[in-house]
Amino acid sequence: MSRIIRLLCFVAAFAALVIPTSCEKDAFDAFLEKESYSPKEGMIWDINPVVLSFVVSDVQGKNLFDESTPDNWLSGPITATFCSNTYEWPRVNTKAYLAVIKGFYIYPQSYTGSNEVTLNFGELDGTEKWDSDLIVTWPDNSKDIIRVQHAIRWDENGLPDAYTGFKVNGHALDGGIIRLTK
Repeated sequence: MSRIIRLLCFVAAFAALVIPTSCEKDAFDAFLEKESYSPKEGMIWDINPVVLSFVVSDVQGKNLFDESTPDNWLSGPITATFCSNTYEWPRVNTKAYLAVIKGFYIYPQSYTGSNEVTLNFGELDGTEKWDSDLIVTWPDNSKDIIRVQHAIRWDENGLPDAYTGFKVNGHALDGGIIRLTK
């Protein structure tokens, strides 16, 4: 009996060391814990805005924002709710550069330099801290929740150091483009 109890104690101790717990910090929290210093004196920094890029395909792999795809989603409706504001597609927007949130816009293949058309959401001010959900409702009435996590800090040399990450429906994104199949 004592062997079984010792074995169970050993297994429990090993599991506590190996199995991750819900208390572990994610990459965003770890970034926020790093010390931030002052920006380098005499420098003016142009911080890039945060933009979410979506490639949404049907089950056959056809891009739903490509005009050559039958039954594409270019005519919408698509809505995004972010920080208590709702943005709709399609919508005509103008742009004055400084990060101006303009909702959705399309980047054609010629702009992206790839074979994909992307639907983009933004621009979010890159100097701000973001830890917010973007809730997108698609033309088929499905929804996706994208957690936007972004912060900037200054390293010991006074240079900017930024973290940008996204969680799609609770799962960390591996790469810069949000790829969904509908």
